[in-house]
Amino acid sequence: MVPQGELDSISPDEINPNPENPRLIFRQNEMDDLLESIKNTGIQVPLTVYRNKENKVILLDGERRWRCAKKLNLAKVPVIIHPEPTKLENVLMMFHIHNVRVEWDPLVIAIKLKEIMATLRKEGKETGNKELAVLTGISVSRIRRYLDLLNLPSKYGELLFTELEKPKHEQKISVDLIIEIQKSFKTIEKYVPEALQETNEEKYIDSMLDKYKSDTVKSVVKYRDISKIARAERAGTNRKVAIKAIRHLISTPKATIEDTYKESVKTAYEDRSLIQKCESLVERLEQVQSKQLTPEFKSALQKLRSSIDKTLRD
Repeated sequence: MVPQGELDSISPDEINPNPENPRLIFRQNEMDDLLESIKNTGIQVPLTVYRNKENKVILLDGERRWRCAKKLNLAKVPVIIHPEPTKLENVLMMFHIHNVRVEWDPLVIAIKLKEIMATLRKEGKETGNKELAVLTGISVSRIRRYLDLLNLPSKYGELLFTELEKPKHEQKISVDLIIEIQKSFKTIEKYVPEALQETNEEKYIDSMLDKYKSDTVKSVVKYRDISKIARAERAGTNRKVAIKAIRHLISTPKATIEDTYKESVKTAYEDRSLIQKCESLVERLEQVQSKQLTPEFKSALQKLRSSIDKTLRD
């Protein structure tokens, strides 16, 4: 038996996949590159494993290397054997290994977080974002982002897995894209739910994905403008304008976010921004009234006054 914690070599046939491992993504081009590398130089980073109560060797880290080793019929692979972990330790150990070396895809991280939360609940422990951040070493904001993926209809998880299996340069649908679309839906649902009377989350996401696939929407971040339309009442826009704009955007395949935003609420947001800048300038001027003004400052104020007078006359 190989001593725990020591480096040794064993047959890849002795190693078993980890039952706690998530559905990992094995892109064929990346596997081909790794296979060629191992064929030429061998396995440079030892696999991490543990031996369970039945004396079976279970993989903790290195499934891609293990698969390549079996395909190449290698007689031995380097391993480091750890003590058998608890279920939670097992998940967290794999989590930390992947975050330090090669980070999992976001969807895989979301699945692992779900497993960690379930285990913590069974143990009567807290499962808040802060607690997860401490355990995993991931920031609270990223934890929140990953957990958003778990609230998606299941078909989008399958869609993302299918997309992630492609070479990266061929991927069209990304996790970031789905998250941005989902966030825009949640914002509409919160501020102008009337705009969603004839649709639901799945239909909405489908319509927005179709716009992206057809290049009607060219940038992932453009979906944030939908959220601005939904919140436009706070900028002084009539609520009915926002509702009409969002309904038009959802029901009209060729309607762009850019044009819809421009035609509905862009002016209101620009006006609000100018008002805030004017108020800030007034406050600043009140603070410097008693100070000696430089010629440059006086000249700038005169130009400002002239522009204000012209605007008010017009």
